[in-house]
Amino acid sequence: MQVIHGLSGIPESLSHSAVAIGNFDGIHLGHQKLLTQMLEGASSKKLVPAVLTFFPHPVQVLNPEKKLEQLTTTTEKLDLMKLMGVKFGCVAKFDRTLSELSPEEFFEEYLLKGLKAKLVFVGYNFRFGKNRAGDTELLKRLCEKHNIGLTVVEAVSVGDKVSSSLIRAKIVQGKIEEANRLLGRPYAISGAVKPGDGRGKQIGFPTANLHFASEKVLPKNGVYVTQVKWQLQSFRSITNVGVRPTFYSSDSPKLVEVHILDLEANLYDEFLTLEFLDFVRNEKKFSSIEALTNQIKKDIGVAKKFS
Repeated sequence: MQVIHGLSGIPESLSHSAVAIGNFDGIHLGHQKLLTQMLEGASSKKLVPAVLTFFPHPVQVLNPEKKLEQLTTTTEKLDLMKLMGVKFGCVAKFDRTLSELSPEEFFEEYLLKGLKAKLVFVGYNFRFGKNRAGDTELLKRLCEKHNIGLTVVEAVSVGDKVSSSLIRAKIVQGKIEEANRLLGRPYAISGAVKPGDGRGKQIGFPTANLHFASEKVLPKNGVYVTQVKWQLQSFRSITNVGVRPTFYSSDSPKLVEVHILDLEANLYDEFLTLEFLDFVRNEKKFSSIEALTNQIKKDIGVAKKFS
């Protein structure tokens, strides 16, 4: 997959494309439907299957006081798109200049001149241009004027309409299984293992202290059944998200610590992907180390039985 950042990086040799447009945070079931339709359209018309996405997220520019945690980093999004078969990705820098483009200017710069679109695919709630003035009806008129095919993809529902905001809310609530159904895969964070304070090892349950991208949304404090992917292998694990109140105060930094079952290895500086499978229990302060270790043994039992 060829990835370029901004219009200036688009090669002159780019042939006509089928373009899916969106933020695509999470690449959830709704995004997958949109991308699948784009890929099918590209294949039938012999076009380059492409995506147009944005960094940073528009909310971070237009509403900077609002903290927006995300389901996927830009790299993760692009990796997932590549696995689906997307061949070309344009990451547009979302800044004040881009936000001031009228819908017509955005259409001309990015779709006509930039990506040479012959087919365009967007979600049902797609808005574009200054003050989000452009909607799918205006996009339809612009596409018809320039003989470009347009597909507006309807929402996917799994009980509720699938959306990135709903999935974020489910994760923050610890409703991991529900979030995973909406994503179509386990929610994951990736990062390098860094030294911690060694508490886990001292009590007989060594943990990997995972450092990850700061923009990633984390589940509520608690213990989770998880799966670690490392060096093309998968290992069941139990993960604590939180501040470890048995040892530290409630205002301590929030950590993600993973105890990997059936693996003894030096993982410092190794890169892991951690998939969340299910919520086990809330984080709590224990009266003694013995009480904590007894609970951890029970947690591990839950992880071993999970299927």
